[in-house]
Amino acid sequence: MTKWLIIDGYNLIHRTGDQSGRLPRDLAGKRRRLIQLLEKTVGILAERITVVFDGRSGGDGHSGDGPDEQESSVVEVLFSPRDKTADTVIEQLVFQAGLAGKPACNAVRSTAGRIVVVTSDRLERETTEGAGAETMACSVFLDQLNETLARIERELRSLGAAQHPATPLGHPFSELDINKPGET
Repeated sequence: MTKWLIIDGYNLIHRTGDQSGRLPRDLAGKRRRLIQLLEKTVGILAERITVVFDGRSGGDGHSGDGPDEQESSVVEVLFSPRDKTADTVIEQLVFQAGLAGKPACNAVRSTAGRIVVVTSDRLERETTEGAGAETMACSVFLDQLNETLARIERELRSLGAAQHPATPLGHPFSELDINKPGET
């Protein structure tokens, strides 16, 4: 299991289309839905999950300078401050994790296998890989997320079918068109 999953939130949201009409239309609703889904997978996909949103261009008036309604007790939700992009915040998180308690020459090696950054931004992938993190494209992550949610639902049904009927989690991204790299 990955120790720390860092997700470029808006990059992931923008890589999903909603042909089914099941996702909220507003950006705040999409953020909330993503965070709710990730909460169900903490400890399965990764020990720690952080979602970073670009606070400068949220499009919904969020300034990035304070707490947001998308707080979670199990998923760390960050908004970049006005003077930084989400990419910069992600790069700083990866770099700081590599330096934590390590000499500078070992910083890159110390993050290997511990941090996975989810983004389809080529430059961001190259930068964080250079700092020692592994990366995953948004389309690959969405497939993994859907498979994990389906597995959780099956396990809940098998464990509690006799005693407690499980409430279906649903597959909110399963019917979405995922923009592959190079597509808009």
